[in-house]
Amino acid sequence: MVIGLTGGIGCGKSAAAACFAEFGFNVVDADQLARQVLESAACVHALRARWGDECLGADGRPDRRWIAEKVFGDPAELSFLEGLTHPEVARRRQAAVLDAKRHHVVEIPLLFEKNLTSGFAFIVCVACSEETRRARLLKKGLTDVEISRRIASQMPLSEKVKRSDVVLWNDGELGFLRAQVADLVGRLPAP
Repeated sequence: MVIGLTGGIGCGKSAAAACFAEFGFNVVDADQLARQVLESAACVHALRARWGDECLGADGRPDRRWIAEKVFGDPAELSFLEGLTHPEVARRRQAAVLDAKRHHVVEIPLLFEKNLTSGFAFIVCVACSEETRRARLLKKGLTDVEISRRIASQMPLSEKVKRSDVVLWNDGELGFLRAQVADLVGRLPAP
């Protein structure tokens, strides 16, 4: 079984994914796959051709913060980046869930925005209050402006909740989130 996992930025998708991993699920993180693709030689070459060396850090790897600033306010640049990375991310994601002896959870922040819902047994959304999201993101070092821009670039959380089959509420302690995942896992058939 392959489950799609989504939610808004700062809601705790990764924490939920870690809970699924505790219960033996293979967790596939689309953001991690995207970072791998972004750092591939072919991608670095295409980024440099479009944006020059300023898109790279001192280590020669893509500067994700610089790239985020470039694309989050410019739909054409975002479209370029997604066109460059998304096909390879999708290929890697499909390859990661081939083992039929295990259940899989695929964490995709933009699952609904990019129309990636097919192929999943069901969709789980991790949600929390706006106040909690912003506090978590500020702790991670994002500014209020960056937080607002990134939230605005995603589908409203309320819409993700409506479109999902299961919602995990993550305003409390990790133990509360883990208990919700345990309850869900307990209702699933064995792989």
